[in-house]
Amino acid sequence: RDPPSPPSGLLWRGVPPMLRSAVWLRCTGAQALRSALPGYYDVISAKASHCVPPGVAAEIEKDLLRTYPNHPHFSGVDSPGVAALRAVLMSFALHCPRVGYCQALNYVAAMLLVATALDEESSFWLLSCIAEQSAPEFYTHDMTGITAHQERFGELLEAILPHLAAHLDRVGMPLSFVTTNWFMTLFANSLPSETVMRVWDVLFLDGPLVLSLVGVALMKFGAAEVMAAQNMPEVAQHLSALGSHEWDADALLAAACFKGADKHQRALLTKMRKQNRAALVAARRTHSEAISRLI
Repeated sequence: RDPPSPPSGLLWRGVPPMLRSAVWLRCTGAQALRSALPGYYDVISAKASHCVPPGVAAEIEKDLLRTYPNHPHFSGVDSPGVAALRAVLMSFALHCPRVGYCQALNYVAAMLLVATALDEESSFWLLSCIAEQSAPEFYTHDMTGITAHQERFGELLEAILPHLAAHLDRVGMPLSFVTTNWFMTLFANSLPSETVMRVWDVLFLDGPLVLSLVGVALMKFGAAEVMAAQNMPEVAQHLSALGSHEWDADALLAAACFKGADKHQRALLTKMRKQNRAALVAARRTHSEAISRLI
């Protein structure tokens, strides 16, 4: 019998890199899906090159060498990760045609490949679980998941950092300027890679609310600089830089717990956590039902 997923609190303290791939597969349910459909990835990856629509394939090809060009896995046409990234993205596009491909998935898939030591099949199943469970409706054409999540983020920011929220509103800076990239890439091109993986340790078990909690923590860390900026270009410059030097994942995740929250903030966090848990359970059920139709 498969062992249970590790308690959430342990994941907030980090997963050892050598265990990360196995823990992610367990927490997301990707391992169960992989076991239920043995050989599925081999079949779909073999079909992808001639079944994925040409326009989708061209978009994927265009983004391959734009993805972490300074990482040895992805630095050139012949780098080992490029072929693996192509295979995972093409297979996912065929597996999930309602999403197909959109920019941001390349960063997510590439980070999965790094974490799994270029294991294409594990990365494919993890990407499927992310798109359907951890970040539901983030990658569809209408991006309804992103829109809803940005609304929740705005509510949380106003409750936790009201002066910063008011300042951004005063200079006319929409939160989507920074949050669209944060949430669609799951911070994969905003935080250092090890910090990204620590965030994902928690995200894959606790669900998408983690993205808002981390986002508000980043805003808190950069609040002084953003508040000092008096016009939109200056604010944009500071917002764009948030997270790029956050090497201390322990400090970032500790801040994202908001242990010093007041009564109103605690009530909002409790409400959001309940909503997040219910949505995550529903998304996992829907995804499992969709996969069961393939068995």
